[in-house]
Amino acid sequence: MKHIYKLILPLALLLYCATTQAQNQLHLSQYMLYQPMLNPASVASYNNLNGALLYRKQWVGFTGAPTVQGISFNAPLKGKKHFVGFTLFNDKISVNKRLDFVATYAYRLPLNDRSSLSFGLSAGIGTLQSNLSDVELVNPNDPVFAGNTQTFVAPQFKFGIYYFTKKFYAGFALPRLLDNKLIYEGDFKNKSSFNFKTMHYHLHVGRVFKLSDKFDLNASLLMKQVSGSPMQLDINAQAVYNNLIGLGLSYRTAQIMVAMLNVRITKHFKLAYAYDIDMSPLKNVSSNSHEIMLIFHLFQEKAPVKIDAPRF
Repeated sequence: MKHIYKLILPLALLLYCATTQAQNQLHLSQYMLYQPMLNPASVASYNNLNGALLYRKQWVGFTGAPTVQGISFNAPLKGKKHFVGFTLFNDKISVNKRLDFVATYAYRLPLNDRSSLSFGLSAGIGTLQSNLSDVELVNPNDPVFAGNTQTFVAPQFKFGIYYFTKKFYAGFALPRLLDNKLIYEGDFKNKSSFNFKTMHYHLHVGRVFKLSDKFDLNASLLMKQVSGSPMQLDINAQAVYNNLIGLGLSYRTAQIMVAMLNVRITKHFKLAYAYDIDMSPLKNVSSNSHEIMLIFHLFQEKAPVKIDAPRF
């Protein structure tokens, strides 16, 4: 086991560097099925009480691999121009635990009877803590790993813009407006600043193509960019039968292929599963990744709304 912990140890040590950044982003495979987890402005594209539960197990078989649980819950206010919601993520990587909670406000601006533009802002906090006493050491008396770190708390802000019609959407999001760092100055302190150089940018588009009375083709694209890193591109396609069963594939330029299946269990609930096939060198030490999502829509309107964004 010691050779495995040689891989985990540098990850834990990140918290004890002179300058540490807590800026890593969650990687989800089924964001196109429930976009409030990607873009806060998309909250305003739903006309009813809605939400999603998420569980993701990444790199199965690799000790200390990421595990994520998440919940998002959103609702329109009276008049359906104002929308509110919250999202909670629990992310565990090796001995490191991260908890993110954000509340969202979104505003919908109707452009005409066929399209709308929405704006969304999320604000919340993120916590980071490491159980260093769980690390298996060559020297069990190493004082640095004698106990756990304190819980560090940092503010979080997100912003998004979202344009949608019945068959098309396009969105732009800044998932982290603040650059949060742990600075060692005799003790660890959290410092937050607005830094364009460390900001992440997400651009996503999607469209529904009607193939027949029973079949639709949903196609979408996601581009992720951060300064100093190559752009990551996701290309997604999904065939949907009678709005009941969806089967699709996704390719990520990080050398990952994703197979997706979703089934509408009832009028109000949809269950989705994704299997990530890693084609990078990491495939030699892991058994790929699994992701499960349960999406729900409650209190559906009896009369169809004029504008409702594509529901992949």
